[in-house]
Amino acid sequence: MKKIKYILITSILIFLLNFPAHFIFNWCKNPFISFLFPTNESIFQHLKMIFTCYFIFYLILCLFNKKLKYNNIFFANLISSLCCIFFFLIIYLPCYIIFGENLIFTIILLFFSIMLGQFVSVFIIYKKLNQYINLIALLVIILILIINSYLTYHPILKMLFYDPLNKTYNIVYKN
Repeated sequence: MKKIKYILITSILIFLLNFPAHFIFNWCKNPFISFLFPTNESIFQHLKMIFTCYFIFYLILCLFNKKLKYNNIFFANLISSLCCIFFFLIIYLPCYIIFGENLIFTIILLFFSIMLGQFVSVFIIYKKLNQYINLIALLVIILILIINSYLTYHPILKMLFYDPLNKTYNIVYKN
């Protein structure tokens, strides 16, 4: 029961973080914000948003960890966010290619992808693992954030980076 409660509560919180994260760049057009949050409507930018929301959530979890006594927070962050993104992509991409964009489907898929990621994390966060795993995971997370930042300003001219709404690969400055 404790694990089910963890999965459900953390999934809802990460899911809810995605909504303000989606619009934060439009609210304050700041280079630092663009490194972490979506700057256009491309699939890549939304995946970056998911990764960032996981990171923010797990940073907050670190602040409360003395009370919660979780283990392997950064390793759980890394593995669960990557599982979420992988699961989201393997279902979303074929549906998007065949049927096009469907906002309701995308939001539901996002929630279930987050739940799957949190299902994976529950097996990590309660285990006692070598503390170096957390350090390595934190370094990989930082590396992914740096790569995401670089790709925000230097997108690859492929489908994942294309914003079909604005017909661009670049940052979109909306008013």
